[in-house]
Amino acid sequence: MEREWSEMAARGTKTLLAEWQEAMTELRRQHDRLVSDGVWLTGPSDFLDIVGLARHENTHSRMLAWLLRPTARHGLGSALVERLVEHCTGKPVSAPLAVRKVVFSEWRNDREADLVVWGRNFTLVIENKVDASEQPSQCDDLFENFKHEEAPLFLFLTPDGRKPWTATTRRSQRAFGTLSWPEVRAMIETALNESRPTTGAAPATDVVRNYLRTLKEQFG
Repeated sequence: MEREWSEMAARGTKTLLAEWQEAMTELRRQHDRLVSDGVWLTGPSDFLDIVGLARHENTHSRMLAWLLRPTARHGLGSALVERLVEHCTGKPVSAPLAVRKVVFSEWRNDREADLVVWGRNFTLVIENKVDASEQPSQCDDLFENFKHEEAPLFLFLTPDGRKPWTATTRRSQRAFGTLSWPEVRAMIETALNESRPTTGAAPATDVVRNYLRTLKEQFG
């Protein structure tokens, strides 16, 4: 009786194993079909992450420079510049801002400013940090280099909106406003939603939306 029971158990185990193997084979077929049809998706969906530049500081500065140029094909006009100026001054912009020049990587006295926006009646200096640390006396130097520009405004841009530890003098501490990348993302989204891009701007609008995806994934 014991022998018969063992034989029955063995046959049952073989049957279960065969059924399990058949089920796994079918699951693999379904998986392969989904992958082949482009339905099973993994990995990044934003361009900068695909090419390994999602945390590259200069790439983000270049993207921001593009978004700050009113005549660029993104179709936002000066909306983002206006929001940054309002963030610095705490006052709404009463008239459209005239942006004369946007420069990525402006060097003065052996010190680099990541972004400088020259406009009519204002100058906006942006120090961008993603993962890099501040260099000694960096913000103090930037303040000294640009304090005589017309109505200078200073922004320290970081993932979490922290204060710069290299702004050590009373004047540079007072001058530098803080800004986080999530706040920038919200500003871009608002500007994009309020924009009325022309037909020629449509492809570049897709670039803006894809960049917003990068900001969401990397900074929240």
